[in-house]
Amino acid sequence: MSALEDREQVFLRRIDREKRARQQAEQILNEKSKELWNTNQKLQQINEQLDQMVKTRTSELEIAKTNAELESLAHKNAKERFQLAMRATSAGVWERNIDEDAWYFSDRLIALFGYSREELLFGFKNLSFIHNEDKKPLLHVLKNHFRNGKAFDFECRVLTSEGRYKWFWIVGQAVWNDKGEVVRIAGSFSDIDERVENSKLVEKMAHYDHLTMVPNRVLYNQKLDIALSLADKEQSHLAVILIDLNDFKQVNDTLGHSAGDHLLQHIANQFKLNISESDIVARLGGDEFSIVLTNIANRQAVVTKCEQVLEIISRPFYYQKNLIIPKISMGIALYPEYGMTRDELMVNADLAMYKAKGEKHMGSGFQFCEQEHINKNMERTELSSELCEAITENEFFMHFQPIIDLSNGEVTFAEALIRWKHTNKGVLLPEKFISIAEDSGLITRLGKLSIELVAKQIDRMMAAKRLQKLTINISPSHFLSQSFMEDLKEILSVYPKMSSFITIEITEVVFLLNMEVAKKTVIELHDMGITISLDDFGTGYSSFKYLQQLPIDVIKLDCSFIAELDIDPSHRNIASTIIELAHSLEIKVIAEGVETNSQLVFLQDHHCDFAQGSYFFKPLSVIDFLHMQRCISLPAK
Repeated sequence: MSALEDREQVFLRRIDREKRARQQAEQILNEKSKELWNTNQKLQQINEQLDQMVKTRTSELEIAKTNAELESLAHKNAKERFQLAMRATSAGVWERNIDEDAWYFSDRLIALFGYSREELLFGFKNLSFIHNEDKKPLLHVLKNHFRNGKAFDFECRVLTSEGRYKWFWIVGQAVWNDKGEVVRIAGSFSDIDERVENSKLVEKMAHYDHLTMVPNRVLYNQKLDIALSLADKEQSHLAVILIDLNDFKQVNDTLGHSAGDHLLQHIANQFKLNISESDIVARLGGDEFSIVLTNIANRQAVVTKCEQVLEIISRPFYYQKNLIIPKISMGIALYPEYGMTRDELMVNADLAMYKAKGEKHMGSGFQFCEQEHINKNMERTELSSELCEAITENEFFMHFQPIIDLSNGEVTFAEALIRWKHTNKGVLLPEKFISIAEDSGLITRLGKLSIELVAKQIDRMMAAKRLQKLTINISPSHFLSQSFMEDLKEILSVYPKMSSFITIEITEVVFLLNMEVAKKTVIELHDMGITISLDDFGTGYSSFKYLQQLPIDVIKLDCSFIAELDIDPSHRNIASTIIELAHSLEIKVIAEGVETNSQLVFLQDHHCDFAQGSYFFKPLSVIDFLHMQRCISLPAK
């Protein structure tokens, strides 16, 4: 091979090497380009992801910013609302941050108490403005709150800057951290002074008599029960005293109800001034009071106290230039001798008062409950249970007491007096059962029976003795009842002539109880031709106004009044005056209870029309009445 060929071969191999090198380089370049493209793709993806993350984060930041701004605004609004609420609320708010030992007091709280913030701080730390009686209970409430975590509330008295205690309602709540430590406590004070005072007023009205401002029956019962429990525990004695004003109605009727109210206030004040703090005084209703004496040494101690009370109460006093002399009746039941319970003592004290009131003509007085009073009450209770059956079985009959015409000695009237033929007790007089009939509501039935018993005898008695009238006593409650006229007319329909021969006898009590009904009934009886007699004249509330205004035919001078003619000149003067005034009104006068010749002579001398009493005749049975002598001899004038 020539040298030329050798160079060509070398050149061709060089070209081939360069070509392969170029191919390798291109291949490498392609691979690198491809890697670069892939890398660019990844970078683009990363950039896109970063862009998205930036957008997301930016959005989140914008939202966070917005929320922060809203939260800030809400906080500002809440704060403003809180401040507005603090200004608007009637309660005073306080708060203590224990970690920071910081206190907060609302303006309202400062205004309620009237203290400066420094004074409030001192008061809260020491509870110096809390009433001494309320501090211990308040601390107990707080202790329970810290133990159980429930919100607390408490009512207490707070001393304000005005120098007086006012009632506040405290409400509060503590806050605990994760460790169970109290980190903050807050609460409020609400002014409830007016409500509490009103509540006290309502309580007082419920337990105190509004006129006399002494305990009423409700509080009295509570106090007496407590006193009895203490007496039982200490083995001590006490006395229950029931008190009733005598002639209280007369004060009301003559001087007016304002005078009556003043009298009740006067009596209550005197009671309060003359008993110890441990004793009890109360108004039980109307003109009835009660005193309970506690820790009494003996019976004489009660006597001494009652005498002291009577002496003070009986002192005269003036009301609007009118002289009033109070008179009271007192009934006493000793514990434990005459009662172990409130009810027993009250019943027995009432029995004793009833006995004392029966002697009220002697003025004020007191009576101890004795066994005889209890026995009589038991008998009364027994009779009350038997009375209804006795009326149904018609166990009653009439006696008749003649009434003498003092001008000629003739028997011209007779008073019908009812009797009860009791199965075991024999014949009982009206004083044994009339009041029982009144109390039990049986008086109308008994009254009707009385009229029927007279109606059955009237024809026979009038024919035999040529009497002018038979008198029938009608009780006030029966006379004022709707059934009275109905009963009378029913009986008159069977005995039509009866109206000409009967006298209806009533007492002035009917006019005091119901003037309108009493007046109407009296007039109706008069129009029916029935004579009307007014009993017990000269005692109680006797007034000539009834005689002037109403068709009264007869008045009867009461037997207790006649009994004093022999010994009391004033009674003789009054009796003669009554007789003279009655005659001036063309009203006849009957003197009842005549027992002595001197009484009879006095009545004759003063021209009394009629008389009845044991001096002439005692009440007679129908048979004895029919066989008595029709005329008696009278002393010569």
